[in-house]
Amino acid sequence: MTKLRENEVRIVDALFHEMAERNNRNLSAEDVIDGSWLLFERGCLRLVDDGKHMGIEPCDGNRAERRTQAKKNRPLVEFKRQMDRALNNAS
Repeated sequence: MTKLRENEVRIVDALFHEMAERNNRNLSAEDVIDGSWLLFERGCLRLVDDGKHMGIEPCDGNRAERRTQAKKNRPLVEFKRQMDRALNNAS
């Protein structure tokens, strides 16, 4: 389960990197990626998977829907935090 969760985090992070590369504003890639993770944590973004490709789409629902999505996203966000802490402790 841990390896699967780690792979999910890496895929989502890669998707956010892709979004950052497409950024045509005066924001750093790091700011775009951090902001994307924050939006994901708040339930404004959700993962979509058609069996072949994974992507991110906005969660355009009302506050209750975003709250429900945030609850679904929370385990992945928490695992990313654990990975980040482990990386920082290893440095």
